[in-house]
Amino acid sequence: MKSDWTGKIVIVTGGAGGMGQAAARLFADAGASTFIFGRTIESLRETAKFSPRIIPVCCDVSDSASVESALNQVLLTGTPDVLVHTAGINTPDRFMAHPDPARIASEATWQQVMDINVLGVVNMIRAVSGPMAARGHGKIVVVTSTAGHGFDSYAGVPYTASKWAVHGLLFTARVQLNAHGIILSEYAPGEANTPIVDKRPVLPTPEHRRTMIQCEECAETLFFIASQNHSTSVIQLPAYQPFGGMPPQITSPWLAGLNIGAVPLAGRA
Repeated sequence: MKSDWTGKIVIVTGGAGGMGQAAARLFADAGASTFIFGRTIESLRETAKFSPRIIPVCCDVSDSASVESALNQVLLTGTPDVLVHTAGINTPDRFMAHPDPARIASEATWQQVMDINVLGVVNMIRAVSGPMAARGHGKIVVVTSTAGHGFDSYAGVPYTASKWAVHGLLFTARVQLNAHGIILSEYAPGEANTPIVDKRPVLPTPEHRRTMIQCEECAETLFFIASQNHSTSVIQLPAYQPFGGMPPQITSPWLAGLNIGAVPLAGRA
């Protein structure tokens, strides 16, 4: 596995925190010039403090013009060797139907989740694949989720739909990009203790959080994937989580607090 990244250029989206921040630190510590993308410079500065090789760049991945501008800043240094795309969101309103109207996913939520989680991937791949293809090689690692591989009662409908879309996108794009020397890989973690967890309508307990995959562990997996010479798809699960999501039938001490069991629809007897 490649351990010396001296002279290499890496882009990490979602670099302000969570697994993006942890991954940026690993690549910078390994010697890479590591550009972190995020929506505000202020949010990126904490990550940049960890290493002089971490360079913050303001970028909204859902806006193709913003992505182009950010990439142009990277290209002043050189063509990126690796894109690690971790940027993504979830929202508290996650249901199609629920007795509490505040938990029903709004039109604005659907638009925002799709814009960031799906079009954000599209915009970043489109941006870096041109320069990478012109040079004849490059690597792209995209974070999806086990919610894109099966039923996940925690994730909610908009987020799940977005991750299924990205999983399908990667399946189709992989061979197309490989024809231009670009290796496309997928990282699908299960329950991970990232800032997205804070958006859950019912927050997990400290005990629950401790058993999740931690951001540093996610970063180690991303670093491993980016070091491979072949397309590498990794599904990483905490020990308690079955493959394909988080069905409500599992026996876990925190499950009752999530209020995700069967509920009567409004107007139903």
